[in-house]
Amino acid sequence: MVQILPFQRTGLLVSEIDEFIDKVSEAVMVLEQTFAHYLDKGADDYLDEKLEQIRGIEDRGDELRRNIANVMFSEMLMPDTRGDVLSILDEVDTTLDDCSHLVIGLVMERPDLPKEYNESFAAVMVEVDKAAQAMLQGARAYFKDPLTVRNHVHKINFHNREATTIALRLGKEVFGSELPLERKRQLRGWLIALRDIASHADDIGDQLAIFAVKRSY
Repeated sequence: MVQILPFQRTGLLVSEIDEFIDKVSEAVMVLEQTFAHYLDKGADDYLDEKLEQIRGIEDRGDELRRNIANVMFSEMLMPDTRGDVLSILDEVDTTLDDCSHLVIGLVMERPDLPKEYNESFAAVMVEVDKAAQAMLQGARAYFKDPLTVRNHVHKINFHNREATTIALRLGKEVFGSELPLERKRQLRGWLIALRDIASHADDIGDQLAIFAVKRSY
């Protein structure tokens, strides 16, 4: 197994990177829980609880990312590797931010999602979760066993395609319905926002594959 990055404080860094990835994974799961609950029950106190939870996750994730960057700049990491690692962390952090923004959006906007589309919206969310979690597994593999990254990238690609296919089909149903145009646009906005998390995971996967090849030589 390829050893993780050449730091003097390797143990602390590995621990913080693992926790950072854990926090992003938690954010994705909180989004899925919140969205599933909203589809089933609508807006209630549960949403406020999830909002507080994801805000705490986001705060801790930001703290960890800053700590990791500070260690990387102070512990004499090779410049080429440092750039790759910081790029990965920044892109993964975007996933955390996107999940937080969607939970906040549900609490603030309380969008009117027609019940007849619940199953399709839930299916998109499931594929988004799978794509994001596969991406996070790939990120973890990059730091610990880069030769296995491509196994995760394949899964990211698959679930991103599934999310896109379902979102496109649902979008066509929405715009072919008798709903007011403003309502159709609102639903499209939520579909795109959800699907974009999977799309971004796919982009990160491509980046991870390239960086993993560099680490393998």
